[in-house]
Amino acid sequence: MTGMKRVLFYLPVVTPWWFDNIVSRMIRSLVAEAEVHVLVPPLWRNTGIGPEQLKNCASLTEVRWHIADGDGHPSWRTSPDDPDEIVEFVQAIDPDYVLCRSADIATPSRFPGKMRYLMEPGAPPLFTYARGITLQADFSHHGAMPHLSDDDREAIETAFADTWRQMRARVDNRWEARRPRTEVLQNMGLPDDRKILAVPLEYEHEEAFNSIHHRFERNLDLIQYLADRLDDDFVLAVTDHPLNYQHVDNSKLYEAIAALGPRVHLVPNPDAEYFPTELLIRHCDGLIVQNTKAIYSGAYFGKPTLRLSKRPSAEWLRTIDDLEALQTAVALGYQGPTEDELRLWFGFHMLHEIVSPIAITGRDILDRLDRPFSSDRLATGLERADAYQRQLDMAA
Repeated sequence: MTGMKRVLFYLPVVTPWWFDNIVSRMIRSLVAEAEVHVLVPPLWRNTGIGPEQLKNCASLTEVRWHIADGDGHPSWRTSPDDPDEIVEFVQAIDPDYVLCRSADIATPSRFPGKMRYLMEPGAPPLFTYARGITLQADFSHHGAMPHLSDDDREAIETAFADTWRQMRARVDNRWEARRPRTEVLQNMGLPDDRKILAVPLEYEHEEAFNSIHHRFERNLDLIQYLADRLDDDFVLAVTDHPLNYQHVDNSKLYEAIAALGPRVHLVPNPDAEYFPTELLIRHCDGLIVQNTKAIYSGAYFGKPTLRLSKRPSAEWLRTIDDLEALQTAVALGYQGPTEDELRLWFGFHMLHEIVSPIAITGRDILDRLDRPFSSDRLATGLERADAYQRQLDMAA
């Protein structure tokens, strides 16, 4: 492997499903193009990998496996007991590139090589390629894009124009989207004489280590903080995360919400019969998020959005920093992202940022790490996005 580039997969919070369906496919693509190292802890709280994952990769004899099974490995997820030891180990590998799945971002920021975070591709209210991922330079930096020249922007907008119109039409023609606001609020149990602030909750499970980047790690603390500071003419309309309904006992949270009285209302949807968060954001007066990708629905529908997070937001999202400013924006008016800004970011995201771990080649991965943007990739992204939308149309 002399002369080949070195790629390190650093995976403290990879889940077995993510490893089997996404990361292992990327490893297989890269072994012909690079010297591949994998630094990962053993299973703990459904993160890391176990014997089954290693068994499935037994044919990948070229891969250098580094299983971090020391006593302190649980700490790697958020705050390693000895970060210097990890950094020194990685420095000895001396990777050219690092592909990272970690809630702790301080330690990998010290690694040599170009760093990219492996992230989910969601961008509501548009449907994104279900098995796609993104390679992000900055963890949970919502709305971020690499530097784009005027020609790059024009290429995105030209390629995406027809698809953007079609995707917008799909959003607007969903059956629930055609219902009037008064009917929606009534069916959700919300009053029509107060301003509605939508609050989509975060996934709150033991495997969700990314909560360290929320302003409030517990959903209950977020709701209590907001309810204590809310003006009387506002109500918090809360929607729970779909995965919380599946994997988390939130009964105590729901009891606490009920105890707060008319200041807070839970919009239940345990069977996921429709898209309650999207529908609520469409009709709300303002939106409050931490790190959920529901922030993009707020931008799409032009809602003033308060983001309570330790991570940054792109300027075009026009997020608000505190609750008082949000309430003022709702009362006095708010200028959300422009149509051009929305089209550019959604076009960049749908056609360029989202990649298929199944289809992408090792050479393509390395090229993306070296060149954050290339208009040559837009045609492939457009073909995949349109094909996926056709599948959704047939399934509807």
